[in-house]
Amino acid sequence: MAQSEKKALNLYQRQNYAAALKEFLKLDKKIQKRGDILVMIANCYDSAGRKKEAIKYYKKAVFRSPKSESAIANLAIIYYELNKLIRAYLYARLALVLNHKNPSALVVIGNIAYRRKKYTKALEYYQKALQLKQDFYTANFNTAGIYFDMKNYPAAYFYGLRTVQLFPQSQEAQALFADICLEQGKTDEALQVLTEIYAKNKKDYWVCNSLSRAYQQQKKYDEALDLGWKAVTVSKGENSQHINFGYLLYEVGLENPAANVKGYAKKWATKYPDNSIVSHMANAIINNKNVSQIDSLFVREIFDAFADDFEEVLKGLNYKVPSLIYKSLDSLFSNLQLKKMKILDAGCGTGLCGKYLKKYAKLGGLDGVDISPKMLKIAKQKNIYSHLFNQDLRTFLDSHSSTYDLIVAADVFTYFGELNPLFVLLYNSLRKGGRILFSVSENSQNENDYFLHQSGRFLHNRKYVENSLKRQGFFIEKLNRSCLRNEGENKVYGWIVMAQKQ
Repeated sequence: MAQSEKKALNLYQRQNYAAALKEFLKLDKKIQKRGDILVMIANCYDSAGRKKEAIKYYKKAVFRSPKSESAIANLAIIYYELNKLIRAYLYARLALVLNHKNPSALVVIGNIAYRRKKYTKALEYYQKALQLKQDFYTANFNTAGIYFDMKNYPAAYFYGLRTVQLFPQSQEAQALFADICLEQGKTDEALQVLTEIYAKNKKDYWVCNSLSRAYQQQKKYDEALDLGWKAVTVSKGENSQHINFGYLLYEVGLENPAANVKGYAKKWATKYPDNSIVSHMANAIINNKNVSQIDSLFVREIFDAFADDFEEVLKGLNYKVPSLIYKSLDSLFSNLQLKKMKILDAGCGTGLCGKYLKKYAKLGGLDGVDISPKMLKIAKQKNIYSHLFNQDLRTFLDSHSSTYDLIVAADVFTYFGELNPLFVLLYNSLRKGGRILFSVSENSQNENDYFLHQSGRFLHNRKYVENSLKRQGFFIEKLNRSCLRNEGENKVYGWIVMAQKQ
């Protein structure tokens, strides 16, 4: 090996990429037949964050040496990093044609599958890569992440621990491992890891958040609230941390009524007066009697945030409303000779009710409306609805007079305290003899018409619901008390209501 090439490689190994680049460029001018020198030039550009130049030289290397496995695999990696997944996939496949045991190409395809939530396929490729290279960081870390997403916590723990042991300096790996420990109830182990990370970087708000969860599990509520508040302030009021803090206040309030959750709620609302998430969740914690309706912006942001995990979360709550609504419709059809209907699924979400409603709707007659675009994106993939509308419910109803034979609203009125204006809109949107079918949660807290619960949802008094319906001209056909879902160890009761326009 020539002295100039040794010098260039030495500079590259010492991560002096700028100096190494100059030397490799000189070498390429002298020796224009070697594709490996072009690869090293591309590597220097890539390491310096100059992706466009890196791509240019990797492609030159492939042109000069069409079977340059390293150049092709690196193109797959760089295109993946640039979020150009189709190109990344094609180059990864090409690398595997040259060498089916190329671990980098296997990991790129695994990464693409992971991004698309094709977990089984992703794991298959990561396992192939790990058989070739056991200490491949991305394959170990992402395998732990997939098992964590799949809630297979023992497998996640195995790969999370292995990643931490192989790469003890990776705070990213430590943070994931701590979250896995928290899900398994290994709080002491999680705290040990999180305390070490926190000592190195006290401005990592996700670490603050995880520490807060760990202290909550240990019933150290003062520390949990302090770290939760720190996560909010360090993040400079990022919405993800507002949402986490709101749920922390709610859960701690349930677990320990003596904790200072209302004090934190007031401080929170004072510091962030213009944030819709803070405004609503803080008002819920202090049970503000002056709030009669939930801000639609808050509803959109909350459901956008939880859209991907929404159905899985509801399974864990033993959520029964869609099936209860289906039973009510089925009994109606068994007692009456009804034609197929034009139906609106109001607040359709991801389509949990839509799959039951479709059989009762005439051709092209099932519409859905929801304020969350991310929820609608999931609903659209199910091919249930004739039309989907991304609108606030009141605005939508106001522009659809005498349109529907049936309007279904599953757990939608829980975001409205005052129901009378909404019932007026529903009445006007129905055709003659049309029906509404909906659920409301029971107000067992007091005798008021409605109550803003610490969960952020409204509970309603039965008499208030009945009187509001009758006032607007509805005849109540059914009003059945049922368990709607679980919340922690408690059952949440409410009513499934069917009423007809007179």
